[in-house]
Amino acid sequence: MVTPPASLEGCPIALCSPATDVTVELTDSPPPDALAGWRRLVAESPGGDVTQLPGWASVRAEAGFSARYLLAYRGSRAESELVGGAQVLERRLPVVGRVGYIAYGPLLAAHLGGGDSGDGGDGEPAASVRRALGAAVAELGRREERMLFVQPPPGADVLGADLLERGFRRSEAGIAPGQSLRLDLTASPDRLRAGLSRRLRTWTNRWASRGITVRAGTQDDLPVLARMVASSGQHQGFMPMSEEYLRTLVTELGDAAVLFVGELEGRPVAAALFTRCAGVLRLRFAGMDRDDAVGRYNVPAAVQWHAIRWARSVGLRWFDFGGISVEAADLLDDGGRRDELRGVDRFKAGFGGELYRCPPAVELISSAPLRMCYDVSRRAPAGRRGIALAKRALRTGRPLAWRK
Repeated sequence: MVTPPASLEGCPIALCSPATDVTVELTDSPPPDALAGWRRLVAESPGGDVTQLPGWASVRAEAGFSARYLLAYRGSRAESELVGGAQVLERRLPVVGRVGYIAYGPLLAAHLGGGDSGDGGDGEPAASVRRALGAAVAELGRREERMLFVQPPPGADVLGADLLERGFRRSEAGIAPGQSLRLDLTASPDRLRAGLSRRLRTWTNRWASRGITVRAGTQDDLPVLARMVASSGQHQGFMPMSEEYLRTLVTELGDAAVLFVGELEGRPVAAALFTRCAGVLRLRFAGMDRDDAVGRYNVPAAVQWHAIRWARSVGLRWFDFGGISVEAADLLDDGGRRDELRGVDRFKAGFGGELYRCPPAVELISSAPLRMCYDVSRRAPAGRRGIALAKRALRTGRPLAWRK
C-alpha cells in the first residue's frame, strides 16, 4: 500500500509504494520537462483526452479551477521514467471546501497497455503503476479533497474497480460523458457513408447543389460559434460557454482544437468545435442558426460529415460524437432502433457509429456529514435543482442564479 505522508500540502510530495519501484508525486507546478513529458503521455496513451492536457487546465481556469498533477515515475530518481498520472482540477466552494475532479484519467503510458487498447492493463508492470496511482488518488481524496470525482478513461475498467475497492463509490455527478457513439475511421469512405441514415445518405449528394459548403474555421469565427452555441443552448435548455471561454480553449489547445463552419450561400449558419487527441476527434460544442432553411437542408449534418471525412484524411483512428444520454445508451444496448432516439441523440445516431461506455464514474466524499447532505439533496426536487445549478456554475464559472 502507499505510505501516507504527514501532509499532501507542498510540491512535490512523493507517495511511495514499498512493494514496487513506482513513485507517485503530487505537484501543482511540475517543471517544464515534466509537463512536456505529461503532454506526450496524454497524446499517446489509449484513452487520452485533452481534458488531461495542461492547456485544458488553463481553459478551466476561466471557470475558477486550478490544476494539480499526480505523476507516476518508475525507476531510480536519476533514471526515472514517467509511466502514468492524472491532472486533477480543483476549486474551493463556499461551505463545502475543496472539490476536485479527474476527467478521463488516471492514464498509463501507451507502452504499458490499458485504456481502450483492450488488454485492460493487467500485466506487469502496468498493474503496479495502476495500483500506485489508485492508492495515490484515494489518498488525495481522503486527505485533500472534500469531494473527489473520477471518470476513468475508456477501457480502464480495472482501474475503476480498483478505486471502488479503495473506498470510492459509483457517481452520478456526470463530470464527463460516460457513454458515446464513435466511428471507426479505418473503414472505407463507402462504408462510412453506408452507415448513415437513409436521409443523410441522400443529403450527401444534395448539399453542394443547395449552396451548402463547409470550411475550416479560424479565431475570427469564434463570435459566430459563440452566437450559434448560445442559440442552441437557449433552444435545448443548456447553459452555453462564453465567447471568452471558447477563445481561451482554441488558444490554449492550438492544433488540438479544430473548428468547422457550415455556410448556406456564403452565410455562416452552423458551426462545430472539436478536439483532437490520442487519435480521436471529439465533438465539444456545436450550434446553428434557428432558420427554417438551415434545418431543412441539414446544414449541421453537413458540418459533422465534413469533420468525419477530414478526420479520416489526416489519419485519426476514431470520430467521437461527444457523448449521448444514459437513456439513449440503454435503449441501444437493449436493441432499440436509432430512430427511437430523440433530439441530439437521434441526430448523432444518424451517422452510425458504435456505442461504447467508459467505466462507471466514481466519487469519494471524505466528510460523512457532507456525504449525507449530498445524498439527501439528490433525493429531493429542491436539492436536485440546487445540485444542477452548482454543476452549471462549476462548468461555466457563472453565477448560480442563472435560469433558462
